[in-house]
Amino acid sequence: MPDDAPILDELRAMAVFATVVRAGSFAAGARALGLTRAVVSHHIRALETRLGVPLAQRSTRSFSLTPAGEAFRVHCERLLDEAHDGIRGMELLRAEPGGEVRITCSHHFGNKRILPALLEFRRRYPSVRLHVAMNDSNVDLVQQGMELAVRAGPLADSSLVARRLVKEPTMLCAAPAYLRRYRAPTSVEELAQHRWVVYPPNQKTLSLQQGEREIQVPVRGDVITDSAASRLAFVLAGEGLARLPAYDAATLLASGELVRVLPQVQTAPLEIYLVHAQRVGPSARLLRDFLLQAGQEMMASPT
Repeated sequence: MPDDAPILDELRAMAVFATVVRAGSFAAGARALGLTRAVVSHHIRALETRLGVPLAQRSTRSFSLTPAGEAFRVHCERLLDEAHDGIRGMELLRAEPGGEVRITCSHHFGNKRILPALLEFRRRYPSVRLHVAMNDSNVDLVQQGMELAVRAGPLADSSLVARRLVKEPTMLCAAPAYLRRYRAPTSVEELAQHRWVVYPPNQKTLSLQQGEREIQVPVRGDVITDSAASRLAFVLAGEGLARLPAYDAATLLASGELVRVLPQVQTAPLEIYLVHAQRVGPSARLLRDFLLQAGQEMMASPT
């Protein structure tokens, strides 16, 4: 269709720009693309005209990105990576996938959410070997030889790619045994007087949202753990309050083994990310895409 022509030109120019950035110069980018330097320069000038801002400072041998070019580079490289991944994914479909994938995740979330997905992956791709390391600490992917990692929270290492796998609702919970010993809190302010099962061990406060108010509640207790499974066990035993993800709390609330505390108060969701290096092998890409799809299904059915 005629309306598609401009966007196709822009997509082509974005791919050229990303290639030049990665190659480090116009000349190297032109060689990688099999184009002349003049054609490469034309595409980038056209892109700058379309955007209304300069993207790069040119020199004879190299170039440097402007602030606008640095910001736009992220989108262009993502476009190029997605195109390469799509082509490689189709190549995988032509043959039975094989090889080995090394993945690490926490014990508790791994058993609850990742293990069922890995079992289904094995049924679908029996020739792919899986090396699964259950570890509650954030391991160094490169040092440990891992291709994929499932982690909670933001990433400190910007050299890795993090894609959100699931966004789990959370809630404040306690066991009936705890609430028989200590009066159930009726306000956010009363939470500071209660006992908590502290997880992770370095947690000092808990951020809560009540209407338009964001409140920081101090978290103190006689039980401190580095294990999500232990946290749940201690809460069920009546040792204190805790913020629990829906995948832990839902069935226990329905059975009466847990009680939701201050249901009118919102707690931040637990965001779980699938983390990998900028470049991963074909089998790891296959598992990555499989888990991302499984993550969408998890969020559609959180319990």
